Amino acid sequence: MKTLLLLFLLFSDCKHPVLPTDSTYVYICDSPGGKKYHLSQNCKGLHNCSHKIVKLTLEQAKKRGKTLCRYEK
Repeated sequence: MKTLLLLFLLFSDCKHPVLPTDSTYVYICDSPGGKKYHLSQNCKGLHNCSHKIVKLTLEQAKKRGKTLCRYEK
């Protein structure tokens, strides 16, 4: 059962059935104009990132003024 859940989360791209908490890790494009955070490293909202993709907690992303990617709403 855990394996199925893990596979589902890996292949679901940007859709996560679990609500994130402040300690959840998210991904941001570390560019001057980046305004969004992403729950998945494979989210299509990150495909155009030409800067470094950074992994940080949801709390840290919110402190930087980032909001949830429109593909993940």
